[in-house]
Amino acid sequence: MRICLLFVLLLNVFTFAASCNIYPLPTFADSPEKQTLAKVRDSLLTSLQVQDSNEVFRLVNVLKNSGYDERALDNYELLQIYLMMNQYDSALVTLVREHSRYITNSYVGEMYGCSHVAPYSAFDDKLVDYANTKIDLTTNENFQKQLNRISNGTAKQEYRDFTNLMKVILKNTSLNDKHKYCDANYSWNCFDNRDSVQRVRFVEYYTFEELKDTLFFDSLIEKLIAFKNKYPESEFNPWIMKQVELNDAARESEFKRRHYYLERFYTGGLGGEYFNSPSKNNFELNVVLQYKRFILTANYGPDDDFEYCWNVLLGVDVFENKLFKIVPFVGGYNTWMAGMQFEFRPWIFEMGYDFPIGGYFSFNAKYVFKYGENSGKADDYKRHFKHRFDFGVGFHIW
Repeated sequence: MRICLLFVLLLNVFTFAASCNIYPLPTFADSPEKQTLAKVRDSLLTSLQVQDSNEVFRLVNVLKNSGYDERALDNYELLQIYLMMNQYDSALVTLVREHSRYITNSYVGEMYGCSHVAPYSAFDDKLVDYANTKIDLTTNENFQKQLNRISNGTAKQEYRDFTNLMKVILKNTSLNDKHKYCDANYSWNCFDNRDSVQRVRFVEYYTFEELKDTLFFDSLIEKLIAFKNKYPESEFNPWIMKQVELNDAARESEFKRRHYYLERFYTGGLGGEYFNSPSKNNFELNVVLQYKRFILTANYGPDDDFEYCWNVLLGVDVFENKLFKIVPFVGGYNTWMAGMQFEFRPWIFEMGYDFPIGGYFSFNAKYVFKYGENSGKADDYKRHFKHRFDFGVGFHIW
């Protein structure tokens, strides 16, 4: 049994890994190749410290062409090097390349799941410490500071305009550095085993205040389209159009989430209602269950004029919108009832951010025609009828 359970667990792990494109990274621990690359990285550090531009980029090419690619010098380190050397055009291209890889593998509207996975280099050395000291991208404030350097630097006008756009689009963005290795499935699950699988690099989000602003996504898309129209031949336009696609999908997803009730009309729900008659001090309690347009109500209503208090009612949802709902109903037991109920619901609210479940309060009014045995206070138990108007409140979950 234990072997079977272990097999199922391993199968699930490999299935998830395949779906998220997670795979073991090539390792070359204590190999001659790694020792050689470590010496190149030491030389690169020395060149950075003395700002020897020619030697810096010669050594960068040695590492990038070594056959180990990002395991020898990852793109996060490369971005830091470009920023340290004031190579703003190259820094921006590297940043866009990395972010393009991120958004290509992202799922819009999902808080969890496979986000962006990218390898870090296989080194924890003085070059890492030096680069992280000089160029810190792990907070939103510092990331924006580096974007400001590019937009205010010597890059050509198109690049500066694009950077100003990125400052708006990526206003809540930061990058994980070499000392934070986060699981590709859950970006907050961070630990120290960097060599096991590829790791999440970008951390970005929209605030609740931004999401609640109905013009937020429209404004972003407008800015993106304006850049594309100004620079129709820009190398950044694939990134621009992907951002338009993602923001348009996010806008639609957020609209559906906030207005989930538009798809709940004439569907279903569970609720409770309390009524009181203004003519007599009689009350009613209802437990309401709706399936599609059909509404089943368990009704308890003591009435001085009738013998029985419990009734079962069947109603039909004949009209419903955000504010109003109209339900005719019939039913009863020994006391037969028929009537019409009107709901006015001024408050509709979500009960969970990630689930299309909400609730609403309502003010209710209804007319009821009753027919049945009297309460026994008269000389006999003849049946009689009455008209009744009730007012009440309700709370429903749908």
